[in-house]
Amino acid sequence: MAVQISSGTDASNGASKTSLVPSSPTEDIESLKLERILRRKVDLRLCTIAGILYSLDQLDSGLISSASVTKEQQLRFAYLQSGGVIIVATGNIVNFGLNLLNGHAGLKGWQWMYLVQGLITCVIGVATYFWIVDFPENSQQSFYFLTKAETDIAVRRIQEDRGDVKPAPFSLLELARQFLDPKIYGFAASFFLLNLVSTALSYFLPIILQSGMGFSENKSILLSAPVLSDIYLANDLPSHMLQEYRLRAPIITFNSLCLITGFAMLGFADQVTVRYIGTFLATGAYISNWAALNCYQANNITGQWKRVVTAAAITACNGLGGVAGAFIVRQKEAPRYPTAIWVSIGSHLLIIAIIAAFTLYFFYANKKQRKGEKIIEGTDGFRYTY
Repeated sequence: MAVQISSGTDASNGASKTSLVPSSPTEDIESLKLERILRRKVDLRLCTIAGILYSLDQLDSGLISSASVTKEQQLRFAYLQSGGVIIVATGNIVNFGLNLLNGHAGLKGWQWMYLVQGLITCVIGVATYFWIVDFPENSQQSFYFLTKAETDIAVRRIQEDRGDVKPAPFSLLELARQFLDPKIYGFAASFFLLNLVSTALSYFLPIILQSGMGFSENKSILLSAPVLSDIYLANDLPSHMLQEYRLRAPIITFNSLCLITGFAMLGFADQVTVRYIGTFLATGAYISNWAALNCYQANNITGQWKRVVTAAAITACNGLGGVAGAFIVRQKEAPRYPTAIWVSIGSHLLIIAIIAAFTLYFFYANKKQRKGEKIIEGTDGFRYTY
């Protein structure tokens, strides 16, 4: 049944509360129609914004999680990652063409890559300024986005889902208190370990194909595109299924095992075909895990300030993982790259261990919540997703 919203403030914590009043059958049907329109608008706008920012390497995961209910986040993160990977794969094909301009206008091939793609980035960055939207409660003020009625529905859905549409008043003590939650460090460490591998593989894949497998420079650039484009089976299809059942930990564990298998094929096999297939397996695994880990952390925290702290910690550790990943692929270790192989395998064994520990904790916390012995994340009715 649809509801009408009556807003108030909880004096105990300053958080916005919502009282729900049953509506008539006619209003119920109209509300369902508005919800369908709302979902389409949010998908179009948020996923394009997030995809652009992802391409510009400026995205934190809060953009989607702050404006989506828990059950809808997995697929949106998957589409975001897929769009970003398609752009990277297309960029490799474009780089192949730009590399053929080597010597034209006195510029080398790599200089043409920086010039053309840099200009494209600048143009997209300016367009994004006008396309980006405000937080859900102010969505009607954004350029060509939601109406006032749609904004009310969006606010109501998020408030019913996790009760954190509007942030509590700023308090330095409250912000500092969020750092006492060990989940933040587990999520941040997982993203560090993931990006350690994804940076090494995505940026150095042409080098691995060239020095490690004997392909020419141009063939290495082209052969890296299909590896990055293997996203539907690795990312979108599992996300369709997992969003329905709200499973996160099993797919993260499965993807980690696939990545370990892929790197074992890349590092220990002798046949070039087997090693190339290993790059498909490893790449598909980390692409899928990016969406799954983002959804995993977003589903298991509530409150605007905890979301801010978590996003900041993840963004910082994600960047540190990228820095570390730049040093594990060593040219002198070609064609086997043992440092990259063993670091990648070890990192994903650690991810499995972190997820296993969280899953046990979430299971017992949910069990206590069902018995009425525990309120999770300070939010009535909230349960962890694992």
